[in-house]
Amino acid sequence: MAFTTGSFYVAGGTAAALTTIRSWPHPGVRGSAILVLAALAVAAGSLLLVRGRRFPRWAFHVVVGQATFMLGAGVVLSADDAAALGVAGVFAFCAVDNLYFFARREAVLHTALLLAVVAGSLAWRGIDPGVVAALMLVQVALVVVIGRLVQRAAHGTRDSLTELLNRRGFDERFEEAVAAAHRGGSDLSVALLDLDHFKDVNDSGGHAAGDALLVSLAETLNRTLAGCAPSSTVLARQGGDEFAVVTPGLDLDAAVAVAEALRRAAAPTGLSVGVAQLAPREDAGALLRRADTALYEAKAAGRSRVATAATCDAGLLEDFRAALDHGGLQVALQPIVVPGTGETIGVEALARWNHPERGPVSPAEFIPLAEANGLVKELDLAVARLACADSVRLRRALGRDVLLTVNASGRHLVDPDFVQDLLQVLADTGWAARDLVVEVTESTLEAASAAARDTLEELRAIGVRVAIDDFGTGYSAFSQLDAIPADFLKLDKDFTSQLTASGRRRAVLGGLLRMSEELGLAVIAEGVETPEQRQALVALGCPLAQGYFFHRPLPVEDLLRALSAETPPAGAPAGALSGT
Repeated sequence: MAFTTGSFYVAGGTAAALTTIRSWPHPGVRGSAILVLAALAVAAGSLLLVRGRRFPRWAFHVVVGQATFMLGAGVVLSADDAAALGVAGVFAFCAVDNLYFFARREAVLHTALLLAVVAGSLAWRGIDPGVVAALMLVQVALVVVIGRLVQRAAHGTRDSLTELLNRRGFDERFEEAVAAAHRGGSDLSVALLDLDHFKDVNDSGGHAAGDALLVSLAETLNRTLAGCAPSSTVLARQGGDEFAVVTPGLDLDAAVAVAEALRRAAAPTGLSVGVAQLAPREDAGALLRRADTALYEAKAAGRSRVATAATCDAGLLEDFRAALDHGGLQVALQPIVVPGTGETIGVEALARWNHPERGPVSPAEFIPLAEANGLVKELDLAVARLACADSVRLRRALGRDVLLTVNASGRHLVDPDFVQDLLQVLADTGWAARDLVVEVTESTLEAASAAARDTLEELRAIGVRVAIDDFGTGYSAFSQLDAIPADFLKLDKDFTSQLTASGRRRAVLGGLLRMSEELGLAVIAEGVETPEQRQALVALGCPLAQGYFFHRPLPVEDLLRALSAETPPAGAPAGALSGT
């Protein structure tokens, strides 16, 4: 909507400006007024193209209505009748917007207003009524034809390639199935299936090979479902290389069995599958988001597997939404220190939620809840905003710069507005980009592919640094370190806990530290809990560490009291702060 409307505004403004070209360089009062209107239209269109997707839907009624009256003004102000008829031709742009993006009644009202304004403006100029009627007839015919085409397109429910239901057809059937399950109190599950490495097929064999694979897979899925699922099962192609299966009457275990059968039948083509079961009072959108989260987890865990979504506690979800909306979340800050001296050079922000009735809710419970219900972006931004504000207080109290690290989910990382949202948080709180570190897991980057890496490059371009979290959990590969755009490497606490018990683990860490130094990465060892672990890190030359041995995560007021006994360092180690 924003792209189309913005493009029409720019095109219409340019067309209106061209109508004054004959009178240039002395356009006169009317010509000058047309140029002003044209400039406003181009500016408004540019704004729509850049920021329009953030506009609420109702705003487009204002935008299109405004275009109607600008069009009428342009007709009235035109220097001559030929120019007026040229401006009136922009009518089609407004009509297309009306028919594509508004409901029928709204579209009819907008179009009727448009006809009245343009016809009235032409009549006011004294243009021959026959000419006006002919122009309006042509425009109305165009509107009717476009409207019919739009209506037919809107009711298309089949994918032209695989002949399965498309996204529109799936949405209709899915909503009906969810409503029926709630009415009858019956089970319902949904599975989202994604082809593994489908891009490689397109890249190596071309799009024809990709299309052939999709058609073959659709036939395989249909055939397999006929033998292992209820006849009411719905199979659809969601778009690209993603398919969806709705299984009315099946609980989670039965749906997982069906998903496994589909995955095996697709071999050697790899399928990653996310499965979720409908919860009481859950709507179709929330169920689909949970299945999508499970699919993401299946891909992050190595692909070609089935993952299930966490159960949905509808009451807790509503309370969590309220906490996000009304400032019910808090952050705790855990210091990052130089292990040899204990000097604090930064803090990691950790989300906390104190439920008004249940008390503290574990992040292990509310973070998956946010991810499964499309709230992870709101959670990330709320935590970042709170953490930046608290860190400003910390910096002022300590009288020196400190680093702040915040976590970013894989889902938020690929959001096209991620960088702009973060810049807005920094502007609102006064925290400097150079003092912010965004933490992501290596598995997140693998699952989110190139889009996530592009975002990290954007962050580094504006001065924000990047840390790879949970390194050493079994997924990590040393060979990937040179390919990941990062400044810090956070060593997982399970790796740190074995330093004093395993000589080999110490040798591995020593090698990792040397390699990280060569790559310009500063290592932060997490989960330091004993003096022996600290001493091992000091002996190996690990530059940074955090853990209960140094400080527990605390609210900023408590942390300031805990740090008050520390001697303010003359300056943090340059390598530690720079990430080199």
